[in-house]
Amino acid sequence: MPRQERQLGVEDTPLLRFAGDLRRLRRQAGQPSYRELGRRARYSAAALSEAVAGRRLPSLAVTVAFVAACEGDVEAWRERWRELAASDATPNGQASSPYVGLAAYQVQDADRFFGREALTETLARLVDERPFVGVFGASGAGKSSLLRAGLAAESKRTVVVLTPGSDPVTEVATVVAGLVDEPLAHVRERLAADPHALRGLLSEACDDLLLIVDQFEEVFTLCADDDRLWLVRALTAAASPRGRVVLGVRADFYGHCSRHPELVAALYRAQLMVGPMSPDELRRAVTEPAARAGASVESALLARLMSDVTGQPSALPLVSHVLAETWRRRRGMVLTLAGYQDVGGVEHALARTAEHTFQQLTGGERDAARLMFLRLVTPGDGTEDTKRRLRRDELGASHGPLERFAAARLVSVDDHGAELAHEALLRAWPRLTAWIAEDRDLLRAHRLVTEAATAWQAHDRDPDLLWRGERLTAIDRLLDRLNPVERDFLDAGLTAQRLRETRRRRRRRRLRVLIAALSVLVVLLTGAVGLAVTAKSEADHRRNEAISLRAADTARALLLTKPRDAAALALAAYRISPTAETRAALILAHAAAGAATLGEGYQDTPLRVAVTPRTVRSGKYSGYQLWRRDGTAWRPAGVLPGGAFLYSSSADGRRLLTWHAPTRFHLWDVSDPDHPREIAVPDDLSIVNDLTRDGGLLVATGADRTTVVWRVADGSVRRLPARDVEGAALVPDGSGIVLTRRDGGQYAVELWSLDGARIATLMRTLDVVYPYAGPAGTVAVVGTKSGKLTVLRFTDPRSPRTMVRAEGMGSPTWVVFDPQGRTAAALDDDSIRMWDLSSGAVVLSLHFDGLPLTRPRLLSATGELLVLNSGNGALWQVDPDLSRVIHDTCAGRVELDWNRYLPDTPRVPLCG
Repeated sequence: MPRQERQLGVEDTPLLRFAGDLRRLRRQAGQPSYRELGRRARYSAAALSEAVAGRRLPSLAVTVAFVAACEGDVEAWRERWRELAASDATPNGQASSPYVGLAAYQVQDADRFFGREALTETLARLVDERPFVGVFGASGAGKSSLLRAGLAAESKRTVVVLTPGSDPVTEVATVVAGLVDEPLAHVRERLAADPHALRGLLSEACDDLLLIVDQFEEVFTLCADDDRLWLVRALTAAASPRGRVVLGVRADFYGHCSRHPELVAALYRAQLMVGPMSPDELRRAVTEPAARAGASVESALLARLMSDVTGQPSALPLVSHVLAETWRRRRGMVLTLAGYQDVGGVEHALARTAEHTFQQLTGGERDAARLMFLRLVTPGDGTEDTKRRLRRDELGASHGPLERFAAARLVSVDDHGAELAHEALLRAWPRLTAWIAEDRDLLRAHRLVTEAATAWQAHDRDPDLLWRGERLTAIDRLLDRLNPVERDFLDAGLTAQRLRETRRRRRRRRLRVLIAALSVLVVLLTGAVGLAVTAKSEADHRRNEAISLRAADTARALLLTKPRDAAALALAAYRISPTAETRAALILAHAAAGAATLGEGYQDTPLRVAVTPRTVRSGKYSGYQLWRRDGTAWRPAGVLPGGAFLYSSSADGRRLLTWHAPTRFHLWDVSDPDHPREIAVPDDLSIVNDLTRDGGLLVATGADRTTVVWRVADGSVRRLPARDVEGAALVPDGSGIVLTRRDGGQYAVELWSLDGARIATLMRTLDVVYPYAGPAGTVAVVGTKSGKLTVLRFTDPRSPRTMVRAEGMGSPTWVVFDPQGRTAAALDDDSIRMWDLSSGAVVLSLHFDGLPLTRPRLLSATGELLVLNSGNGALWQVDPDLSRVIHDTCAGRVELDWNRYLPDTPRVPLCG
């Protein structure tokens, strides 16, 4: 369905009347689609659509092409365009200048975007070859202009451009709702529930779409962790031959991208680095826009400008700004060296403009401007500072300094808020640089207050979201810079704290009365000595418990750096007070102390074959190294080629599945690890969900929400008749398949045969659930919204039994079973839980906040759980048997600096 055109509203300005008349001309021509107009006019559909948006005057060339494509009077429109341009009726008077200043070149600026033709062609070719592409470059290298005025303007696809902002789910939902013509709230709800829904929605919208996500670094500076993970998964899953995704990322955030395996896999051989322009490219970028406007650039100015900036990767916004200012001081239709020098040249032009605007403000306005600019900045944490989008409600209805700096084109303003025209201002204006340096710590604190106050306001001022204690008192330092919502947030927090203090004082008074009464009673009672002994025992117990909990917390902090110290300290904590918390800390520390590594680090929990990354002498990744067992050790075996990400493996370790792109998988037979053999995967398999224990069957779901089963031995592919499928899991022995799918207003968990017959409905729920099938007729389903986990036994499918119910599961959650189906384990983002399925009893429950543990596998012989520390590729063996853990720990050398970790605490024997 074509995208709906935004309404212009009241055509009360010459620019809006111009855009409205162009739209009416298109209707008179039969309302051809913008893609058809683009074919006739030889301009992109995006450029023609922007020409009638009413935001700014399109170029004369685009206007003439649009009118000609609609069979209008070209000469009449040409004259009308000239009259409008001469009247300076466009916003900020930008139409008369061939340079855009600090702002990035947009789609409609394609006719004055020069110097990047070769890079645009390279990028377009890369996008044709790869469904997911990353464009990296320093701030100011011209990434946004390349993506918008280059790639988007030249593309024949339907183009959508967005930035993540602080709420990427809403940002994506907003553009998708326009594409599919559905209510925003409905689209947002679908996307928030499942990031993979983006792929289906985009496929509904059109057959050939290009989604450009500019300033992708905002997911690391403005977004919450859950929103960042959602966007990464949504975009990598959405990329396909019908819907291509391009990211624009600041180069200093390259390392941040590498922390997400999905991005690492999707961006392999799909990256473009934007560097500084060559001298010839820079010459074209300077002279061609002026020539198109009927002007010229003085040779002395061109030589000076190229001398000033050639080879500088971040100079382009400064060049564009100084040329825009020089244009204002041109002599006739010639840009001169004298004009360039008058504005301060590349080095000082931006600072002069900003400082001149600032000096025109009054004393009170200058203070307001300082606070405004500090709100427009997110201080870097190991990276450069970045600009931040400022919502209108953060400043109030009227803000003089904002309007002044917007008129100077240093700040971009729209209906929703404002942001710096370019991050170059952060480096080029000494006053702003000094403000940020002086207030860096306060800036970070203020960002936290702003985010907390915004969440409080969005949730109808929920009192549970108010700050308290030290965090609340720390806001006192920010009183002079709080906006009304933030001040209300502070006042409400202080009021709530005063009420709590009042209640505490009342409780203390009642307690004093009670203590007095008890004192009288104690005096009257016999056996006072016995009572004292009991009280002392209770006090000692509480003291030991507090000491052990502190020691357990310290042990957790040492897991990655000093695992043996962590194990000794956790054992001491358990000996001091054997609580559930100290037991969990001891088990986790034992696993960390016994962690094993291999080669460049395990990529999966190993069975008969181990897999590690393979690097060449240059240090570059070049595929995977396979290892085979040699007694109790491993020896190198064959190699898998590079360009793919290890996706899954069969439970018997004989088949490996690698992922090259969201819809490109490779299956490898590693029965002989020395000679791995690739098995061609059918094109029908889009997103693989699961494979059987021996890897003989694979199941996949497609964008159309149907399920395909591939039988590897004979190559047959069967599409099941089930519709609206959310998840699929194969019964390990290949006897059936468990599907979860939307069924009316509910979600059904169903057992199907491989020949496409539904056997039974195992359960129904209102939550979106995903299945994990296990042996002996077991299946676990996890709710994505509720966090509820249910384990069913369907030996009799008509009467399935619930074996385990659990709540509070995080995202993502892995569920695994031992080969006999006697034990189940669940691993989420911060906890491990294990259950005995015969009784439903909890065998193990421990938290590991902040540890990147993944890829669990249960061992049948010992009941231990193997997990992978994805941070360093180390293999941890989590043993739920506490007596065995203590025995193993004490079998080695246990040394503990008691005075350092447990000062003023009587020593207790650790072993023996």
